[in-house]
Amino acid sequence: MSAIGLVGKPNSGKTSLFNLLTGLNQKVGNYSGVTVEKKHGFYKNNKIVDLPGLNSLWIDTQDEQISQEAILDFANNNDPIIFVANGNQLNGSLVLFSEIADLQTPMCLVINYKDELEKNNISINTDQLSNQLNCKVVMINSVNGDGLELLSAIISEKQFKIPNTFYRSKYDNLTDEGINNSYIKKLNELNKNIDEEVFNIINEDFAQRQLLVNNILNKVVTTPNPKNELVERTNKIDRYLLHPIWGIFIFLLTMLLVFQSVFSFSSIPMDLIDNGFASLASWSMENITIPWLADLVANGIIAGLGGVLIFIPQIVILFVLLGILEHSGYLSRISHLSDRFLQKFGLSGKSIIPLMSSWACAIPAIMSARMIEDPKERMAVIFAAPLMTCSARLPVYTILIAVLVPAEGSGFFNMRGILLLLFYLIGVIATLAVSWFINKRITVNSESLWTLEMPIYRMPNWRNVWLNAYSKTKSFVVEAGKIIFLISIVLWVLASFSPKSDAFIDQQFESFSQAEPSTNISRDAFALEYSYAGYLGKFIEPAIQPLGYDWKIGIALITSFAAREVFVGTLSTIYSVGSEDEQPIIDRLRTEVNMQTGELRYNRATSISLLLFYAFALQCMSTIAIVKKESASWKYAAFQFVFFLALAYIFAFASYRIF
Repeated sequence: MSAIGLVGKPNSGKTSLFNLLTGLNQKVGNYSGVTVEKKHGFYKNNKIVDLPGLNSLWIDTQDEQISQEAILDFANNNDPIIFVANGNQLNGSLVLFSEIADLQTPMCLVINYKDELEKNNISINTDQLSNQLNCKVVMINSVNGDGLELLSAIISEKQFKIPNTFYRSKYDNLTDEGINNSYIKKLNELNKNIDEEVFNIINEDFAQRQLLVNNILNKVVTTPNPKNELVERTNKIDRYLLHPIWGIFIFLLTMLLVFQSVFSFSSIPMDLIDNGFASLASWSMENITIPWLADLVANGIIAGLGGVLIFIPQIVILFVLLGILEHSGYLSRISHLSDRFLQKFGLSGKSIIPLMSSWACAIPAIMSARMIEDPKERMAVIFAAPLMTCSARLPVYTILIAVLVPAEGSGFFNMRGILLLLFYLIGVIATLAVSWFINKRITVNSESLWTLEMPIYRMPNWRNVWLNAYSKTKSFVVEAGKIIFLISIVLWVLASFSPKSDAFIDQQFESFSQAEPSTNISRDAFALEYSYAGYLGKFIEPAIQPLGYDWKIGIALITSFAAREVFVGTLSTIYSVGSEDEQPIIDRLRTEVNMQTGELRYNRATSISLLLFYAFALQCMSTIAIVKKESASWKYAAFQFVFFLALAYIFAFASYRIF
């Protein structure tokens, strides 16, 4: 099976083509020795490798280094490359193409956004361009697949050709090994030591390539109308979205709509999932004849998994809406809009993409900090990124907000969505504050120069949006599901068995019933306090009692240090063991009573305290491991964990006293 590299600049539509070719037949992993994500899939018995976007082989970020090394490997192995060019920015794309062409590896050129070029009456003579480059050239629309049959024929019939060389004068007399090897050696040599002389070489190289590319395009591209309608429309929209004042208000309003949608549009599918798991639990109790196994399945596994999987609709909606913002070109504007503001915290607009990707998960966000050249800024982003509200916090936030704010008569715009937005903003504010704090204390020398190529506004590629949402939701379900499945079994065992005898528990329950005759609690629910889980919760209760938590919440806190979303599954398991009440977990939390005070356990003070604890605490072992790998220091990761835990305790303690 041959491997084919998919290469292009950012915003070229490369990933759209990858999704078009491979569909759901994709696999995600990490490049050997690093944590940068790579994707590969299969098309007609060919392995398609989607490389990270890059602007030049003269790399300056770690993401680009991954692509450079992979491209050089393709060249050494004589494996073919599909180069994807943005038809609206063909000049810049072909400059990168010329660099790769000089490696003399088999290639074909794919010019994307065929529909947009046709709309603006821009014609490209692909036959003439093919002769100029000495490789196959096809035009496609990666959204609807127009032109894909031509590319498919090239792949099937192996019609890749070694293109003409562009600019070789710097490398011709280096060795006798030929242009390919000498060029590779020179690139690697120069990238190890960037100085003024090297910058001059790079600038001369770029100028010569741009001149050659312009000469070619002047012969093959016809543009009757110098005004590009898409560019004109983009400029008009940017007058508002990039406005220093109105742009910020539009961004906040956009995010409010996103978070309101998370609550409003998910209610019906969440109810269906909740009822489905309740029916499944009832069926298990009725049809599994072994009592302890029936209890394990119904009140352990199903309750634990159901408590988390019920939030799939909210996660899907969040990922879809964020995907729409990204693929429409709006997220790049947020980078530009935030650059001047972020500079006050020692960051740049380049940090906004890793930080906003933390809304999905801090792990890929920390990985993507490799795109930040400034080492000081990079370390600050790695340290602060986990404070952004990730998808694992979403189930915790939504269940506690649902307990705190009743849904009756609240309409689309309601306090639930506003509170969710507020806690996302708390995460943003905390991230900026911690970034500033860390930036002031890192002694690494740094120079920050950031530029951004703005993509044209266009309708999102819905295939990409749905595939992205599917991939991330699947990752959440699989990763969280494995952890919750194991923890649910362990919790059920701990909550179902006790070091005390049944006679002792019966005696204690009888004494409690006589002392509190008005309390409606079953013997099995009472016995939970004397289980192994109960003793574990009691052990840490003195430390968490000042925050308004009891031993049951303590158990959930302990288990959620494996992953935050386990908090909800743990509560579902804990409150299901020994209970014959099949009401949803939210209703159980609303009616849970503090035995010492007689008040509701999840009152306003406790709920807000929990929300703030989870806003700050670093409860993700995978994130800690990635921080250690990216920072190359356990000391850095340990300090981060302790620092965030202290912040969580302080804010939770203060809020419980205030509210």
